Amino acid sequence: MNFSLTPRFNPRSYWKSLFMGLISTTMGIASAQTTSFPSGTINIVVGFPPGGSNDVIARTLAPKLGDILGVNVVVENKAGANGAIGTAYTVNAKPDGQTITLGSTSVFSIGPHTSPRLPYKLTDLTAVNTVAMTASMIAVNASVPAKTIQDLIDLSKKRQVSLASSGAGGISHLNIEFIKLQAGADFLHVAYKGATPAITDVIGGQVDGIIMDYSALAGMMAQGRIRAIASSKAVAGVEASPMVISPWYGVMAPAKTPKSTLKILFAALNKASSDPEIRAKFEKLGVDAFNFPSPEEADAYIRADSERWSAVVKDSGLKFE
Repeated sequence: MNFSLTPRFNPRSYWKSLFMGLISTTMGIASAQTTSFPSGTINIVVGFPPGGSNDVIARTLAPKLGDILGVNVVVENKAGANGAIGTAYTVNAKPDGQTITLGSTSVFSIGPHTSPRLPYKLTDLTAVNTVAMTASMIAVNASVPAKTIQDLIDLSKKRQVSLASSGAGGISHLNIEFIKLQAGADFLHVAYKGATPAITDVIGGQVDGIIMDYSALAGMMAQGRIRAIASSKAVAGVEASPMVISPWYGVMAPAKTPKSTLKILFAALNKASSDPEIRAKFEKLGVDAFNFPSPEEADAYIRADSERWSAVVKDSGLKFE
C-alpha cells in the first residue's frame, strides 16, 4: 500500500479558504483603523468659574449635545489666567474629541497676542465651530453729554474721556483701542477686575463710560442708570456701529483631532444650536446662535479674527507682560 505525505489539492477548498482569509484580514485592518466616537463622556472645558457667560453657554449646550451624541456631556471648569489654564489643559489632552473647550474672542483670538507667555499657540487648536455671538455696547454715565458714538469721539477731542473695561487685554479693552485707532479719539482705558466694579463706577461717575457685553449692561440700561450710545449690532433701540466689534463664542479641539471626529462634533453642535429650545435660552442670555457651514470655515474665521486683533495690539503699541 502506498502512502503519500502530500495532501490532495482541492481547488474549491483552496479558493474558499483563501477568500475567507482575505475577508478576515481586511476586517481586522478596518477594525484597527476605525475608532468609535464618541466612546464615553465628552468633557467641555471652560477656562472660567461657574456662572460667567462662557460657562452658562457651555451648560446650555451640554445636555442637548449629550442627547444628540448619545453620551454624557459634562462641563469642566478649569479657571484661571483669563481662560488660558483651561485652554492649555485641552491642548494637552488626547486628540480624540472626548475633551474640547468652549471659549470666546478674548480667549482664542486675543489671548495669544496679549499673553505672550502662554504655553500654547492658536495653531495648537482647531475649530469645531462657533456657537454664539452677542452685542458689545458702549454705555455712558447719564451726565455725559453724548448720545452717539460720534458725540463721544467729538467730546474726547475737547477733553479726555475715560472708558472702563472688565480687564486689560480682553475684547472690551481692545475695542477701546480699536476705536481710538479708527477715529483718533482720546479715550483713557481704565481696567477693572470684572464687570461689576466697572459698571458700578460708571454709574457713580468715576469713569465716563464702558464697553461691555449687552447682557452685562441690560439691567442698568433698563433702569436708566447708564445710557447706551452704540452697539456692534442693533439691539434694544441702540444704533449699530462698525467701530464696535461683537464678541463670539466657539468650541475648539486639540489640533490633531481626526477630521472624521470633528465632523461628528460639528454636526452635533449645529443641530444643538438650531434647536428652538436652545435658541430661546440663548435669547434670554442676550446671545444669538452663530455657526459656520463647516469646521474649516469656522477655523478660517477664527484665524482671521486673530490677525485683526494682532494688528490692533501692534498698532496701538500695547505691551503686555
